[in-house]
Amino acid sequence: QINNPEDERYIFLQYTGMKDINDKEIYEGDIVLWIDSYDNERKDKVFFENGAFRINSPLFEIADYGELEIIGNFYQNPELLEEK
Repeated sequence: QINNPEDERYIFLQYTGMKDINDKEIYEGDIVLWIDSYDNERKDKVFFENGAFRINSPLFEIADYGELEIIGNFYQNPELLEEK
């Protein structure tokens, strides 16, 4: 039954087809750590937009960022994205 209220507790996430540096599968909603071109450590959420998975900009696909490390996910660890 599609309209089962108990099903609302689940969030289905898409697999990006990529793995992080620890061989963990990267999913939409994951928060990943990466190094930008100025050697700054950055944290961003994986999202799907315009037919591709992205993390920082709608101009670049997730594969353009090099090595990524999953540090949590947006649904269980939203505080990871908060600015200090």
